[in-house]
Parts: sequence; structure tokens; C-alpha cells
Amino acid sequence: MGTARMGRDPKTSVLNGNNQVWDALNVFVTDGACMTSASCVNPSLTYMALTARAAYFAVEALKNGEL
Repeated sequence: MGTARMGRDPKTSVLNGNNQVWDALNVFVTDGACMTSASCVNPSLTYMALTARAAYFAVEALKNGEL
């Protein structure tokens, strides 16, 4: 967890808000790497939500010719 921080600035984070790697826009990280800390509950639903959001974004970007 926390090895690929999500953020708004490529200077201080690895991923943008869509879990897209700043320097490789066709790479998405949808596991716990974007989470900076662990919680006291199972993170499976959070991982599924992150993956669903990234997949939706990727599909729309592909449809628009952006990926």
C-alpha cells in the first residue's frame, strides 16, 4: 500500500484521479498502491470501486480516441 500515491500534481504523486500513471497514460494501477494508509476493514470493495472507475474512464477515453 502507498507505493503509487494518487494526487493532483505529477511532481508529488504517481497517479492521477483516474488511477492513471502520470508518465504512462495507458497504464492504470487499480490495487492498493494508491492508498496511503491501511484501514481497519477489508479493502476489497475499495479496490473494486477504484477498478470500476478506472475501467469506465479508460473505455470512455478509448471511445474518444484519447488512449
